[in-house]
Amino acid sequence: MVAGVRAGIGVAVMLGVLAGGCAEDRRRGGGSGSEGEGETPTGCAGITCSGHGRCATLQGEPVCVCDDGYRREGLSCLSNDPCAGVDCDGHGSCTARGGQPYCTCTPGYTVFGPHCLAAGNPCAGQVCSHHGICTSFDNDNERIAVCICATGYTPSSRFALDCVPTATVCKGGEIRYDVDDDGDLELSFEPTAEECEMFELINRTRATHETQGAPECHHPLQYSVEWSAHGRNHSKKMKDAGELYHEDFPGGQNCAVGCDPACEMNLYMTGPDEPHCPAMSHHCNIMSCSFSFVGVGTVEGHWNTQNFY
Repeated sequence: MVAGVRAGIGVAVMLGVLAGGCAEDRRRGGGSGSEGEGETPTGCAGITCSGHGRCATLQGEPVCVCDDGYRREGLSCLSNDPCAGVDCDGHGSCTARGGQPYCTCTPGYTVFGPHCLAAGNPCAGQVCSHHGICTSFDNDNERIAVCICATGYTPSSRFALDCVPTATVCKGGEIRYDVDDDGDLELSFEPTAEECEMFELINRTRATHETQGAPECHHPLQYSVEWSAHGRNHSKKMKDAGELYHEDFPGGQNCAVGCDPACEMNLYMTGPDEPHCPAMSHHCNIMSCSFSFVGVGTVEGHWNTQNFY
């Protein structure tokens, strides 16, 4: 494969059970069983439920039974109070809507997720944790703020106006997925430094890229450990096959063979047919308004990024 060869695109979606990738992947269940008191249930080894619950099995699959005040999301237990720690920048009040924090802002301020930004000057008072600079873009007829973080830093979440060490966001966790494509499920995944560098670069690109003739959004994407495992799996399949790997629907992936993160991003953003974000382009995926999460995987110069809702 010639260095720098680029690919088409696949899709990754979440519909109750996660499914997607450059080929369709689904969690598979097994039989159910019982364990003695004090024993770790089969399939629960290494699953901590975020320290706020316990792991049990249901039809052979691990599930988290969460403590009071926490809710189950995947194999995690998250606080039931989405407004915990949200102060709306001191210019509003937080209420929960659909399980997400939402700010009602005082006059002169505009809501942006869990923030209240100064109307007309959304970067006012935003210091990006002193590890970046604030810039603003038009989004749905409103001016929004995003942080351009320094090297080694990235925003902590989709609507965050901060810059935290990338390693605190791009980090491993619990999965149940055959990353190595050897028939055995892995229960944990750890990103490499290069994969985290690519994740950081995706958010910096979104924060700095000027809109080019199509709907584009600049808020950061959140890191997904599960879909990073999918991305590494598809990168391995590309390496093993000696060609680009696509088996599913167009929409939410970038697959490429060739170089390091900076080089790959340049191909995604400035390659042939990319300048105006046509349908199914790599550029469109990087800058899309439709996605909130991204997974990143690489194997020996073969890259796969998985964007999904």
